[in-house]
Amino acid sequence: MSVVLDKNSRSGVLHMERLFDPAVMIEVLRHFEAVEPEYQNRVLTEKDEKFLRIGASTDAFRFDPVWYDLWRKAPEGTVERFRPYTWIVYPVQIRHIHAGSHLVPWHQDIGYQVLLGKRAHRQVITCFVPLEERPSDCAGLEFAVGDFDTLPHEPFGDHGAALPGFTCDQSVRPQLSMGDALVFGDHAPHQTVVPEGGRVERRSFEFRLIDPADAIDGKDYFDLERRIFVRTDGTTRYHP
Repeated sequence: MSVVLDKNSRSGVLHMERLFDPAVMIEVLRHFEAVEPEYQNRVLTEKDEKFLRIGASTDAFRFDPVWYDLWRKAPEGTVERFRPYTWIVYPVQIRHIHAGSHLVPWHQDIGYQVLLGKRAHRQVITCFVPLEERPSDCAGLEFAVGDFDTLPHEPFGDHGAALPGFTCDQSVRPQLSMGDALVFGDHAPHQTVVPEGGRVERRSFEFRLIDPADAIDGKDYFDLERRIFVRTDGTTRYHP
């Protein structure tokens, strides 16, 4: 399949092996397990309630800066693997899938960007990181192979948007190990699937990366090069 880091390939998918140190992943996983009960019970908005219904997370959980330790402690040269997508949209999307109703149907990430209207980024790539010691045993992602334009999405319950009735000639389900990530473009159709003999439950992060030139005023980002939180005006928001 094509490599998503080429700006001309918004449908591509790249399996990045050992993008993150498994030892750092374990540290983050232990923190996840420690704070999840408190954060997931901190339901303050209707959006929090909706996210919990689809196996996602409350804002309190998403705003924890510890999740960016994966990037602060990433190997040298990581930023070059992502350039020009060197700003990560804050906060991260977190999922803890427990049930079949949490499985995300076929969609493109551009479909969700369209729903955001004026607050949407021109282009994003997604870095999907399973937070499991054996991610290949858990619900994972399936991708349609090919080049795709923006497809018409329809409302789909609390998931927001989906491609009902979508079919493809060829698909792939990458097998990941702890520390691996999937990086893909916003035109890549994908869905959540459970491997044969595997389990539904899965914890994961979805980091959205952009070219800094596409940043939106007033939003927070994590700068991969400086490894700090910033805003579009260059203001440092949080130090490492």
